[in-house]
Amino acid sequence: MSEDEKRSLVGKAVHVGGRVIQVGAEAARLKVQANHAVEDVKVEARRLAKRGRYAAEDLIDETAYRIKRDPFRSVAITLAVGLGVGALAGWLAGRIGRS
Repeated sequence: MSEDEKRSLVGKAVHVGGRVIQVGAEAARLKVQANHAVEDVKVEARRLAKRGRYAAEDLIDETAYRIKRDPFRSVAITLAVGLGVGALAGWLAGRIGRS
């Protein structure tokens, strides 16, 4: 093997080594970006869950207030909703039974 061939091979090896280092650095950068994205999604999910919990608590408090304020109307609404759901369930059961 001539001296020029050796230099050429060494040059190619150095080039490949440099490229491997660049790819490794790019992979590390992408890994950091992915970790940041995952953390951002986790934080947003926690916030969303917390807001949902607060909204549910507010709805429960509002419902309790309205029931205490007008109990007969609350019973009438509950009865109407129950009858509606029962009628819908009976209608669906009849349709499914005929199919």
